[in-house]
Amino acid sequence: MGINDEIREQQKKLKGKSFKEKWGYFWDYYKTQTLIAILAVVLLGSFIWELATAKEDAFSATLLNAYGNDMQSNFQNGFAEYAGIDTNAYGCLIDASSTLDSHMSSQFDIAVFQRTIAMTQTSDLDVMVGDAASFTCFAKNQMFLDLRQVLTGEEYARYEPYFYYMDSAVWENDAPSVPDTDSASPADDGSGHADPSLMEAPVPVGIYLPDNARLKEFNCYTVTGQTPVLGFVFSSKRLDASRQFLRYLTE
Repeated sequence: MGINDEIREQQKKLKGKSFKEKWGYFWDYYKTQTLIAILAVVLLGSFIWELATAKEDAFSATLLNAYGNDMQSNFQNGFAEYAGIDTNAYGCLIDASSTLDSHMSSQFDIAVFQRTIAMTQTSDLDVMVGDAASFTCFAKNQMFLDLRQVLTGEEYARYEPYFYYMDSAVWENDAPSVPDTDSASPADDGSGHADPSLMEAPVPVGIYLPDNARLKEFNCYTVTGQTPVLGFVFSSKRLDASRQFLRYLTE
């Protein structure tokens, strides 16, 4: 039976029926299709609403292994006020809840690593702070800008005693890659990056933040007691805000 014939057959069955009977017939035969259609409309509407109301980010930072998620909202609001960011119009995200084992011991760690790399590729991340070991995972992938290209002369002189260096002579690959968890070689624990004299071609890509009062204010890195390192993500389009964030942490 063709579609038109089937429609005519259904119309004959409903002829002379009351509205209640017609509705009951329709619901019995088309309930599933109707629910799917309603769900599709709701999901589409939700997606359109998110697109229409999404705020452009004014700043985005990730603090790996900070364990400061209980104070993340206060941290974001504090920096937004300092930097003059209107949070009604723009987003200001400081992720203080993400964790990463530098040995990539689980699928979760690999997912965090890959998500962070993806954020750099889309210019959605401006600054990363991490304990030395996790910071090194990304520094090896050339994720951070040379500080000589970012800081003013005054800033360079101020922060130079705290620089974290990578040896550009040992950078082998340009493309980001997940560390090899099956390798017999131990992961770089992040030590040995403060002394440029030990390197052939040292490049300053990070700034150690020892005993940082601002991070302590928001309970970041107080659990582990490790010294965090800050770096400017190479793909950031908001370097002015990134430098403001550095000043906010160190003033």
